[in-house]
Amino acid sequence: MSDFAAVATDSSRPSTEDEPDRSPRAARMSNRITYLMFLGMGLATLLPWNLFISASEFYRYQFAGSSKQHTFQNSFSVAYMVTNLIFNIYAMVTVTKYDPNTRILYGLVANTLAYLVGMVMPLMQDHRGTVSFHIVMAQLAVTAAASGMLTNSLFALVVHFSPSHSEGILSGQAVAGIIATVAQLVTAYSVSPSDSAASVVSALGGLDEPPSGLIPRTIAYFTFAFIVNLLLTAAFCYVRRDSYYQQRSKLAYTPRAPVRVSEPESEQLITPSPFASITSDLAAFKSAFSQVSGYSYVILLDFALTLSVFPSVTAMVTSTSGFKLLAEWHFFIYNIGDFLGRRFAPSVPITRVSSLLTLALARLLFIPAFFACHVVFSAWYNWITSDAMFLALVCLLGVTNGLLSTRAAMAAPRLCDQPTIAGSIVAISISTGLAIGSVLSWAVRIAGCLCSPF
Repeated sequence: MSDFAAVATDSSRPSTEDEPDRSPRAARMSNRITYLMFLGMGLATLLPWNLFISASEFYRYQFAGSSKQHTFQNSFSVAYMVTNLIFNIYAMVTVTKYDPNTRILYGLVANTLAYLVGMVMPLMQDHRGTVSFHIVMAQLAVTAAASGMLTNSLFALVVHFSPSHSEGILSGQAVAGIIATVAQLVTAYSVSPSDSAASVVSALGGLDEPPSGLIPRTIAYFTFAFIVNLLLTAAFCYVRRDSYYQQRSKLAYTPRAPVRVSEPESEQLITPSPFASITSDLAAFKSAFSQVSGYSYVILLDFALTLSVFPSVTAMVTSTSGFKLLAEWHFFIYNIGDFLGRRFAPSVPITRVSSLLTLALARLLFIPAFFACHVVFSAWYNWITSDAMFLALVCLLGVTNGLLSTRAAMAAPRLCDQPTIAGSIVAISISTGLAIGSVLSWAVRIAGCLCSPF
């Protein structure tokens, strides 16, 4: 039996012993409802970013006349990733001091308000250009901060539930990607050639009016996100009152009451020195990281490799058979593969760090494999000329990304004697891997074209 299998039977599994006054059926129902809640929370963490990407056509029109009209996607990426990472780090270093449930609720409310702004933005046709750009950047920063706190708090909390619940969060994130790519496909197939041409002219500043259907479509995007987030917030508030959930979540945060010392004539509060508290926290994080570092490296390598080629390289593969919308379909297929990898990860008996690290390093082969496809800027021999083979590689990239990250995220906290901190480290590993992958994408592009990408 592997190390993970041994600890997977620990107290993090739901059992009727935790709730002696409840029937096994009621306990199982609470467990299932809690799993669905975590899946929904995973959806909530990545819905904002996918939403902004889906609305790129609208922002290209809305920012017309500003210096950011053609480079706003770069600004979006940097602002979102940096802000998300900063707040993720802040949530990690303060994870033992605040109730994760409160942070989750605040994150959901902040995202809901940001979606409300997104619903109003398409109606602000008198404020296009630079003004709109700054409003959207502020909106983006709010969602990035909220999602960073939300993600870290969820992973710090979920380790005190059944191991499958960690998979629920990660699968929920994959669902967010699927929703966004489905929206892109629907949009692409619903736009006529004349509308597509109008969109290009509008992007170049040649039209004062938006392409047909662009405004209502964008309002529909944000309205959908607004409603979904409201429902998720209501569901979280409902599940939070469940006795099973309350018992398990208490393990993630125990308020530290000040110590009172009675003296002959007065009662005095004694509080520990700030330096002693910081030293104690650093020691706890160091100890936890030493126990889960291997799994943390697996997650970091997994996401870094994925982001180094997807979509910076994969989106530049052109069809060799005249297949329309290859780029849009490749996004959809990747997200389907990623979801399947995460969903079925609990059934795959690979848990040892050495095995996971070997698979993570083997994924480096995806770099030459994608450059062997019909990449427009590749300086290498493009011997893979089949669109089906390219899409199969994309699917495999998604499956392995979801599988490795989920197995590592499930195993790490349950091999640590401080699971709350370990769960927080898992969350920061994901964000760091994404950030590193975004930077490495430039280096991979240079290696592919043997030129300067700037």
